[in-house]
Amino acid sequence: MIRIIPLEKKDASRIVDWNKAKDAGFLMQWAGRGYCYPLTVEQITERLDSNAGMDYKIFGIRMDESLVGTIELMKIDFITKRAAIGRFLIDPAKTGKGYGTEALQLFVNKVFAGMPIDMLELTVFDFNQPAIRCYQKAGFNKTNEVVRPNGWIAINMEIRRKDS
Repeated sequence: MIRIIPLEKKDASRIVDWNKAKDAGFLMQWAGRGYCYPLTVEQITERLDSNAGMDYKIFGIRMDESLVGTIELMKIDFITKRAAIGRFLIDPAKTGKGYGTEALQLFVNKVFAGMPIDMLELTVFDFNQPAIRCYQKAGFNKTNEVVRPNGWIAINMEIRRKDS
């Protein structure tokens, strides 16, 4: 059973481990400019420490008692009732098994049920086809594409609360 709960500092080393054999491009794909390569425990714990009262919230994705992923709710705006999903990462050893889709659907439902948010958006790069399929299965629709300065094509996607 997958659960979404606030990320704890003790989880930071696990996330760093998932990135150890990866390059800067991998970190940029899932974390954007939120972290610097190479990822460290200190970067994650500093972000957790500065989380209180901010426009983002960091969550861990757990299966039983094991951390299997992380996801953030960012750019939370209660006036426009919009937020963004970002820094979504599933343990690379667990990808391709449907955990990402299940976790994302659970997260979206949790946000819509528990917060006055009517629309969630996210950005994914066009070459990350497994992530795009995950987002589509979870109900996200493509809204547009933007070419980034590094040449990567960013696809913007969104999902709206069903009753809004």
